[in-house]
Amino acid sequence: MRSLAAGIFAIAAIGVLVAGCNRNQPQTQTQPTPPPVSSVAPTPPALSPAPTVPSPIPPATELTVDSVDSVMLSRPPDAPMAIIVHVSGTAPSTGWTNPKLAEEPDNGADSTLKTYKLVATSPETPDESRTPQPIEADIRIDSLPANVKIIRIVSATNEISAPVAQ
Repeated sequence: MRSLAAGIFAIAAIGVLVAGCNRNQPQTQTQPTPPPVSSVAPTPPALSPAPTVPSPIPPATELTVDSVDSVMLSRPPDAPMAIIVHVSGTAPSTGWTNPKLAEEPDNGADSTLKTYKLVATSPETPDESRTPQPIEADIRIDSLPANVKIIRIVSATNEISAPVAQ
């Protein structure tokens, strides 16, 4: 009889276990409440900046050229105290004329430095394709102060310096 009672007990225990393992949620349970809606609207993703279109170049205007590529200093044989500054650079498009070195005023901070700006005159009709144009300019300086040790050439995007040999 004990074995019959133990068997019935085991069957009942298995039934209780099976009933307790029901993984389905009863229909009477309520669904979890969603998080409260924020009153602040979500920020839209940041837009990438639009590509910048180069501004139009006014015709027949003297402007600083795009870049200075090289500077070479030399002494003329007829005047050993004079100096010739030869500069090559790049204009933003074809058709630029009258390249020259325009002397920049001394700012008084460094008397050993003399600065020039590489400028040229823009074309009458702008080149829409903006094909860069090589450009060159020379200047002869007959009376360079003795304390000037460096010549600096400035463009719209860069500058190059060259030491003055005494």
